[in-house]
Amino acid sequence: MIHHCWHGRILHIDLDNESVSKTELSSDIYERFIGGKGLGTYLLYTLVGQGIDPLGPENSLFFMTGPLQGLRAPNVGRWSLLTKSPLTGLYLDSHCGGALGREIKNAGYDAVRITGRAEKPVVLHIKDDDVEFRTAGELWGKGTVKTTHTLAEKADRKSSIYAIGPAGENLVKFATGCCELAHQTGRGGAGAVMGSKNLKAVVARGTGEVSAADPVALKEVNREVAKSWSEKESYGFKDLGTGFLPELANGLGQFPTRNWRSGYYEDYEGLDMYAAEEKWGAGAHHSCPHCIMRCTRAYKTDDPNGSGNEVESMVEYETLGLMGGNLAIDDVQAVLKLNYLADDFGLDTISAGGVLGFAMEAFEEGLISEEELGFELGFSDVEAAMNTLRLIVSRERIGDTLAEGTKAAAESIGASAPDLAVHVKGLECAAWDPRGRRCMGLSYATADVGASHLRGWPATTEPPDASAVELVESMVRSRNEKVVTDSLIVCHFTYHLPLSLEQKIRLLNGASGLEYDEETLMRFAERVATLSRLFNYREGITREDDVLPKKFWTPQRQGPREGMEAFIDKKDFERSLDRFYELRGWNENGIPNKERVHELGLSDVVKG
Repeated sequence: MIHHCWHGRILHIDLDNESVSKTELSSDIYERFIGGKGLGTYLLYTLVGQGIDPLGPENSLFFMTGPLQGLRAPNVGRWSLLTKSPLTGLYLDSHCGGALGREIKNAGYDAVRITGRAEKPVVLHIKDDDVEFRTAGELWGKGTVKTTHTLAEKADRKSSIYAIGPAGENLVKFATGCCELAHQTGRGGAGAVMGSKNLKAVVARGTGEVSAADPVALKEVNREVAKSWSEKESYGFKDLGTGFLPELANGLGQFPTRNWRSGYYEDYEGLDMYAAEEKWGAGAHHSCPHCIMRCTRAYKTDDPNGSGNEVESMVEYETLGLMGGNLAIDDVQAVLKLNYLADDFGLDTISAGGVLGFAMEAFEEGLISEEELGFELGFSDVEAAMNTLRLIVSRERIGDTLAEGTKAAAESIGASAPDLAVHVKGLECAAWDPRGRRCMGLSYATADVGASHLRGWPATTEPPDASAVELVESMVRSRNEKVVTDSLIVCHFTYHLPLSLEQKIRLLNGASGLEYDEETLMRFAERVATLSRLFNYREGITREDDVLPKKFWTPQRQGPREGMEAFIDKKDFERSLDRFYELRGWNENGIPNKERVHELGLSDVVKG
């Protein structure tokens, strides 16, 4: 028996032969893996074979819903995308705003799996039981903005549209897709996987309904959340979404500056989004559905593509960090243009900012020449930064090398370039310098996707001037709770409401009719974390790969954390890593053994 909030079936679309089939999953699978990141990890591990080419037809794209999509629950206007990353060659889950999850769920599916490669570029139209393969036609080569508007003109007004831009078409390894203009599947290159399949966009519309076992329980949590939010006075997040964070991060020595030379940007006030809101704010109408926070702020700027029109740029903290401070750009309008350009091209702004920072320092060090670029490239040079993005997307000149990501580009350039490359396992670091927060570096080093900031934070704002070992447990707890959040597919920012773990449990139980508690959900999180680790282990990852880049072992040059490294020394990092493995129940090399696999109920999933 499948429970109320799940349909029990997955839609499989094979682009090779334009075939469509449906796969049924047992209720046991749902009870153990729930949805979103959890169920997606199970599908990725069992259906994507070891060693496959991420850009080959055998890779799968899993468009995931969770148990709450399609229900009247708070902050669930989101969905998840899982695949094997072309940037890292490892596990990838990305979580995105927009109504695509709701529409897939209302169409009667818990997930959509896409495999193969279309002979010619296509757009998939999913409406309930009908799947159409329509030619992408002149949309191929167009940006995400033009593509989305064009498809929206002909689609049902309630449809959700997810599209890639030229970056995904040209297989830029950090390409992303864009959902409803404002939301991206940010990290790891899922957009390139779309491009490799000749898949320009997915348009989804569902006319069915999803039921909850106990609708009253959901209504109660809805009321509590709305009351909590309405009672909050004006403060940074409520005023600006994540745009208020540069000042906070800078004060903690965590704001990336000049390709991570330090975590303090002396000109950060030029990125004041309160002033930008007053001068260029265009409203918050691009926020996710079913959301009372409305954190996505749109700002007006001139079109950097040269149309002469004014456009809207939905900039967030990570972009302000990586395309602002990291490039030594202190002009909000410049960052808005870079952000718009990246979004329209379909580029992850975190990785793009990391690659640009690396290229700027490499040019400064004489590792990249003006001849290779066609122009000079230095910190603070906005026009050169935009032109470099264009080279990357078109894969021209040195852009072809940079399109492979920081790690591969540094290895290709050689000499001292790898010392300038800031990444973990190939994924560029998010805009939080671990030299500013004790134990943060361990989260980067051990995250299943690479250097993501959304894989658990230690419970401190203290600098790394003492041992981090005692904080590892809090980081693991935070990571487990994030697994739960990403499996329900509830917004990460619900901690601002707050939406507590207890309330999330009530939502899940109210939706499913089951009786999860905190203990079973923490065990569930351990199960998912272990399975994603086993996926990466299958691809060759061990303790030797759980490391930090050289930059984070170089003392910060200025600011409140001047002289700080990510840990007090490398011995403390190794001790912290030991503690992390111990808490996860993995061996000293970071490998889950058979006993742990059996203990977590994975013996039927993990063979051998």
